[in-house]
Amino acid sequence: MFRALTVLAVIGLLVLPTAAQQPTVKVGFVVDITGPASSLGVPERNTVLMYQDDFATTQSPAGPVRIQYLVTDGESDPTKAVIAAKRLIEEDRVVAVVCCTTSPASLAIIQTVQAARTVNLSLAAAVTIIEPVEERRWVFKTPQTDRLMIDVLTDHMRQRGIRRVAWLGFDDAFGQGGLVEFEKFAPQKGIEIVARESFARTTTDVSTQITRAMGRNPQAFLIWAIPPGANVSQRNIRDLGINLPVYQSHGVANKTFLDLGGPSVEGTLLPAGKLLIAELLPEADKQKRALLSYLERYEGRYGKGTRNTFGGHALDAMLILQPAIERTLRQGIRPENIGGFRSVLRDQIERGTKELVGITGIFTFTPKDHLGLDRRAAVMIEIRNNNWAPAR
Repeated sequence: MFRALTVLAVIGLLVLPTAAQQPTVKVGFVVDITGPASSLGVPERNTVLMYQDDFATTQSPAGPVRIQYLVTDGESDPTKAVIAAKRLIEEDRVVAVVCCTTSPASLAIIQTVQAARTVNLSLAAAVTIIEPVEERRWVFKTPQTDRLMIDVLTDHMRQRGIRRVAWLGFDDAFGQGGLVEFEKFAPQKGIEIVARESFARTTTDVSTQITRAMGRNPQAFLIWAIPPGANVSQRNIRDLGINLPVYQSHGVANKTFLDLGGPSVEGTLLPAGKLLIAELLPEADKQKRALLSYLERYEGRYGKGTRNTFGGHALDAMLILQPAIERTLRQGIRPENIGGFRSVLRDQIERGTKELVGITGIFTFTPKDHLGLDRRAAVMIEIRNNNWAPAR
């Protein structure tokens, strides 16, 4: 820690304020840097630290305003995420929270942000984080919903002639949310769910559930989990000598899944954002330039192959917040008016975010839509030669 030196630049009678003297608005991030969800939370943390200087200032009618990003660890624990979010809101007086890495934690903090009338941008999947919108007025999110991804995934199943599917999913809000959406889409696509099996995030063997599911004669498995649990279940399937197609959720779109899986994840099919195959996108794709820029920067710092969609979710939150903060300042709302600032900021996100090109997709929020993404935000991916490729 060090105290910044104050340097005054004098031009005539004008004294330019230093960063330390500028008005400041604070944004709090709660991401899972440790614990079972760290394979998602670490790239989120990395991205915020990598881009915080890019988004460090904005303009107000009175001059520059500093944006400070406070990052704290949710520890893959919903209770600790709630405590961290409350601290950011009540003690640090942030204008917005970006929380949380997982669906259980994102659902756990809804009451906190609603009561505090503070914007939250979730980095998790479950559609129930933002719906019903009238009860989630202060909550938005940047990742694709389980609903959007299952719609895309079931289309692929239907195209491949898969009609009987065994479900394996986490026994928590993420897994249950995925199952609810799968149960909605499967009959519409002519798919029968022949087995429904669940397991805990910390489970180290799912062989019993898999054996039960195989007794129902499925044509494929759909696993709704994140690493390492997603790897445990898929490795168990292959260790049992089962060669059926395996679909996974977008929660495995990171290098950890590849590293933990090795040969056992070869051929895995999953819906994901376009980041994983950015180089292969047509030049006319509106996201391609932004995706390649993020890839070059992230992999340039953390190594080739470290690309993942989760860091992109965090960057999208920053892309959404900075212009919304600037629009709020232009309304004449001062940073020290914390309640008023939070309220106007919410409205600026909801009504002022239009066709914003991000890493996850192209965002347009409305009073009835706090996701803001459409099917342009999803592609089907296949793991080939321990790498990401367009699904066949």
